[in-house]
Amino acid sequence: MADEVLIRPYQDGDPIPEITAMLHRAYAPLAAAGMRYLATHQDDATTLRRLTDGYSLVAECGGRVVGVISAYWGSPEEHCSYYRRENLVYFGQFGVDPSMQGMGLGRKLYNAIEDYVRCQGAKEIALDTSERATDLISLYRAWGFEVVGEVRWHEVNYRSVVMAKPMNV
Repeated sequence: MADEVLIRPYQDGDPIPEITAMLHRAYAPLAAAGMRYLATHQDDATTLRRLTDGYSLVAECGGRVVGVISAYWGSPEEHCSYYRRENLVYFGQFGVDPSMQGMGLGRKLYNAIEDYVRCQGAKEIALDTSERATDLISLYRAWGFEVVGEVRWHEVNYRSVVMAKPMNV
């Protein structure tokens, strides 16, 4: 990476259209494979809601947003039953601009969000992804996640696997 990458909390005033467009680019290969993730087509209002409903980090490089991740505390009202667990945080809206993929930026974003939620008292971290996204499932397994269930979201055209891991103190 020629320019320095800065990972920081999302701030009011960050360029929502730029973040939305970056997510569309990041998720384009999944869309091309027939998986309609929300991030493949979400509008700016959805991007903003997802950024502000939880704790979000952005990665900046050369004045551009090149990555994002959002984390949310589980609650009893969650559609996904696994996300109802006490002291559980799940993450989503996780993407890295294709021009920056393969350089470890996704792992850095994930590590930063994990460190933050651990300090906030999370005991477990989880995610969900398409059961057909085998490369992502393999990546998350390499990061220590295990499949713990499944969920079907109304907004997407696939069944998701739920993956989780305990937070190491």
